[in-house]
Amino acid sequence: MVVLDPSSDAVTAPVRQRAETVVAVVLVLGAFGALAGALLRARDAAGVDLSWLMHVPVWPTDRMPDTAWDTPLRQGYPSPVQPVGPHAVDLWLDRPDGLTAALAGVSVWVSWLVVAALLLTLLPVARTLLRRQGFTLTAARQAAVSAGVVLVAWAVHATAPLLAARRALDAGYSGLPAEWFTPQARPVWWPLLVVALLLVLAGTLAAATRAVARAAER
Repeated sequence: MVVLDPSSDAVTAPVRQRAETVVAVVLVLGAFGALAGALLRARDAAGVDLSWLMHVPVWPTDRMPDTAWDTPLRQGYPSPVQPVGPHAVDLWLDRPDGLTAALAGVSVWVSWLVVAALLLTLLPVARTLLRRQGFTLTAARQAAVSAGVVLVAWAVHATAPLLAARRALDAGYSGLPAEWFTPQARPVWWPLLVVALLLVLAGTLAAATRAVARAAER
């Protein structure tokens, strides 16, 4: 027969509390650090004199002449129309406004926002694990929230370059007629796999929590 020492919980409880505090501080500081990184990156993208350093995704229309591929730029740069694949063309911009630059450079700062949001959503899950509470609906909800965060970030990453391209064409930042081009969507699909996996995890945790609760009632 195994005799449990009731004093063991009294000894380990302060250790778990300190570990919980340390993990919480690390996650919160990491989240704020990532948020600060995102703001700094967005500010840098919007505030620097971006002469031919930003580009937007476009596709040529029937109105664009073949000579546009050889249109010279100032300062000795090549044509602002640059093919980057069999079905993709980048249009380089000359000193766009801050909002257009921030939208065009979305991939530089949106990832930091995702990191910040995910670190904050992990905080309740880490507390649950450190408190040895087993399966809880909190962990399931946080997994679902994390899936929502990734989904929103994916939508922002997919739509921001389109908005930047539309603004750049309307403002004429490439020096070429706007009717020669149309904004082109280039979504990256692998984040949706992460969303699906997080939703599966949320459903699994919720089902396990209910199963444990039903077993405890018997």
